Amino acid sequence: MPIWKTLSRSLAFDAAPFLRVFREEVEVAPGHVIADFWQVDLRAFALVVPVLPDGRILTLTGYRHGPRRECLGFPGGFLDPGDTPEVAARRELAEEAGLQPGRLIALGAYVDNGNQRGGHGHYFLALDCQPTAGRLQDVTEAAEEQLLAAGEVDQRLDQGAFGVIHHVAGWCLARRHPEFPAV
Repeated sequence: MPIWKTLSRSLAFDAAPFLRVFREEVEVAPGHVIADFWQVDLRAFALVVPVLPDGRILTLTGYRHGPRRECLGFPGGFLDPGDTPEVAARRELAEEAGLQPGRLIALGAYVDNGNQRGGHGHYFLALDCQPTAGRLQDVTEAAEEQLLAAGEVDQRLDQGAFGVIHHVAGWCLARRHPEFPAV
């Protein structure tokens, strides 16, 4: 399969650091050019599935404006300038859940949309999480904690409790990892 060639790229909309939209001219096959191929560049993020020493999973339920409803999810947030994904994952775990991982396992990095790009997510499994300082109280991040068994998280997924695909992806990546607890 031929690799697409970007012939030109121009910034069409800039609301950095949260959103930038680019217009590209892309050759998708020899002689076949798409003049208006739009790329959306959202800020990169890290998402963490935290597992306590007893095998329970820390979940967060809170309002998400994208789906416009309460959703089940996990700690996560944007990478700050200069952050590595691991640094952001550790910070978000402490800020949103008051936890530090005994082990932090990278599960991969993915974009949201195969052609328009979207967000670039870095996913982690945090094992043997212990309480730590650094938890923030932020009105924009208000969420209720629930400690659930893995099977209960699976049930909540089946019931539609997740409203954001990043959290579904994080759960599915964590759940299939060979070191995920078999509790």
